[in-house]
Amino acid sequence: MLAATPFATGSSSTMAQASEGYIMPFEGTPHARCFMTFSSARDLYGRAAVARIRREQATVAQTIARFEPVTMLCVSRDAEDARSACGPGVTVMEIDLYDIWARDALPTFARAPDGTLTAVSWNFNVWGEKFPRFKGYDRDRDLAARLAGALDIPLVHAGIVAEGGAIETDGEGTLLTTETCLLNANRNPNLSREEIEIELKRFTGAQKVLWLPGSPADTITDGHIDGIARFVAPGIVLAEVSDDPQDIEYADLRANADRLETMRDAQGRKLEVIRIKRPRWERMPRRGEYFAASYINYYVANGGLVMSKFADDERDEAARDLITRLHPEREVIQIAVDEICEGGGGIHCNTQQMPA
Repeated sequence: MLAATPFATGSSSTMAQASEGYIMPFEGTPHARCFMTFSSARDLYGRAAVARIRREQATVAQTIARFEPVTMLCVSRDAEDARSACGPGVTVMEIDLYDIWARDALPTFARAPDGTLTAVSWNFNVWGEKFPRFKGYDRDRDLAARLAGALDIPLVHAGIVAEGGAIETDGEGTLLTTETCLLNANRNPNLSREEIEIELKRFTGAQKVLWLPGSPADTITDGHIDGIARFVAPGIVLAEVSDDPQDIEYADLRANADRLETMRDAQGRKLEVIRIKRPRWERMPRRGEYFAASYINYYVANGGLVMSKFADDERDEAARDLITRLHPEREVIQIAVDEICEGGGGIHCNTQQMPA
């Protein structure tokens, strides 16, 4: 068995003893609240872009707050701006941080064997030590531990480097992840696939790990699962694909969907795979090298679902209609987050749920 806490941060958080039996609930189960992180990365994006990103973050927060409590984390000097942008329906909490990718830098919240809510740190290393020029990311490396301490929640460190966006669970023992991310030498160079699986199972409750090829073309996250495939429900997976051969992920996405078609989950069910077409690049005039044009990078809230829309009206409507049919019990709201997407992520990447 791998060591439970090889990445100690020196946090004042209560350190729980790692053991078998942690459960990461399916995202569609009830939440106590949603956490987000208000951008302070002016040196990375530029002051004007940060202002635009924050406006979109505030819209996301306000939309999710229609369904469940939202806490926007921010540095102290930005607290007034965060409260003004988000309004009274969103709680603002001060803590030192850098960028907007809450899914990856914040902990995954799980239940310990005794039912205690526990914060799991995946030992965020800036997606494989990317962006060394931007020292602000050093503040996000131990953000999971510091938030657990601020909330007085026990903290455990997994024995691998991963991110919240790299894992997707169905709540019934099946976990999806990708080879290009977790088997990457920039995260876990000395661990085998089997050793990584042990840690994933220990801290999520998974009984079976399904490995997809991932996406070599995704040079930011190395192929996070939350831009490739999501569980709609146990046994049902929504996979994003492209019909544009000029899309740099055209072949990668189809390879992932094709592999899903061959897989069975922890309960022995053959997966039902539903393919959703991503927006067409030529319909999006404002996109940079890292633009994340994903419909499935959505956030599932209590009674709601918040997803992106782009400049492709036909595809936007088709994606919304499909996701609405797949989630008839939820109100689906579509919002534009182009500034966030320019950074290589989306709504799901900007959020982290705490189970009820």
